[in-house]
Amino acid sequence: MPEEPTPGPLGTEMREATFPDGSRGIVLVQAGTSQDEADLIAAQVWAGLPESPASE
Repeated sequence: MPEEPTPGPLGTEMREATFPDGSRGIVLVQAGTSQDEADLIAAQVWAGLPESPASE
């Protein structure tokens, strides 16, 4: 994945972020958001997702 933010819809950018379980993914954030903030947003999204049946 590219190290630089990728442009998204107007005023946003896609960022690679680390989730609390150590996995990585892409989040859409406002342009100019710091990497720490992007990781925090990813953690908040991750915490709000229901657990998958496979992990039970």
